Amino acid sequence: MTARLTCADCRWWHFQTTEEASSRDDAKALGYCRRMPPERRENGIGAWPITLPTDWCGEYVHKDDMSYQFGQGDKAVS
Repeated sequence: MTARLTCADCRWWHFQTTEEASSRDDAKALGYCRRMPPERRENGIGAWPITLPTDWCGEYVHKDDMSYQFGQGDKAVS
């Protein structure tokens, strides 16, 4: 099986439950990309970008990839 390099499988994507979607794999799912801090919208309120599970970008990291858990120089505790 090939990986889908889409928001639905990305570690930065936060699925938002809606009336139309109860899982991140639902075709009508929506979520927030949390790769970067929220941005100020035209109404002056900050928010993360809303994306569909089938959207994609160049910042994709698989949701099971733990290499981003620690900062530089930090080590995992065994």
